[in-house]
Amino acid sequence: MWKHKESRHKRGYGTQWEKTRVHVLSRDMYQCQVCLKANRLTPATQVDHIIPKSKDGTDDHTNLQSICDDCHKAKTLEEQGKTLRPSIDIDGYPIER
Repeated sequence: MWKHKESRHKRGYGTQWEKTRVHVLSRDMYQCQVCLKANRLTPATQVDHIIPKSKDGTDDHTNLQSICDDCHKAKTLEEQGKTLRPSIDIDGYPIER
């Protein structure tokens, strides 16, 4: 669980962000743009900053993409210099995302 010192509104995720979020999801037809590039159709549940706000990314619509939970988690970990541990199926083989 992420713990921030400031509220989501102070970090820029208030009412205007919610409107932007709905717009971006609708624009991308509620499809994960990362999965789409890999020829997979996956419902998007989040809106992601292509260039993170921590690296001077903005809330401009050209810097936002619809993304699924798995892709968002992997992208966030990659940005932090970490790697996502693969999910393992009951037979012991990795589950492809």
